[in-house]
Amino acid sequence: MIRSISTALSLALLGALSSGCATTATPGGATAHAQHNEPTPSPERIATGSRCNDWALYFETGSASLSDESSAMLGGLAECIQRGDIREVVITGSADPRGAAPENLELGRQRAEAIRAVLVSRGCDPSVVRTASVGEVGASGSPQTYASERHASVHTHDRAR
Repeated sequence: MIRSISTALSLALLGALSSGCATTATPGGATAHAQHNEPTPSPERIATGSRCNDWALYFETGSASLSDESSAMLGGLAECIQRGDIREVVITGSADPRGAAPENLELGRQRAEAIRAVLVSRGCDPSVVRTASVGEVGASGSPQTYASERHASVHTHDRAR
């Protein structure tokens, strides 16, 4: 019963955090990398193709380490935050379903915190960058989708222009 309540709360959190999110998960390949996704159309969104919009970063199995490429790509987002274009960033870490649920929840947290640490180390205000983890909630359980389930979604809330 407690697990089902926890799962329901996690699903509700995932839905709340990802509403309007333009991130689309795709397999990550041999090394962690960032994927810049096109924004959801909205008058409050920064121009299409801007590096200030939503991201998904992918990780190796059991790892919360960012590749050099991913860290470098986060530099553009850090510039947007420092310039004041972004009022809030929500980073939500996920894991594939292998392993126990508590460990996957922790791994998702570590993935989100790794991204936050890069942004803060580049001079971003820590109060602008929030983290969450959904662990394995929403994972398909299919080995074919494991690579796309090992990610962290970076959702930005832009300032209206």
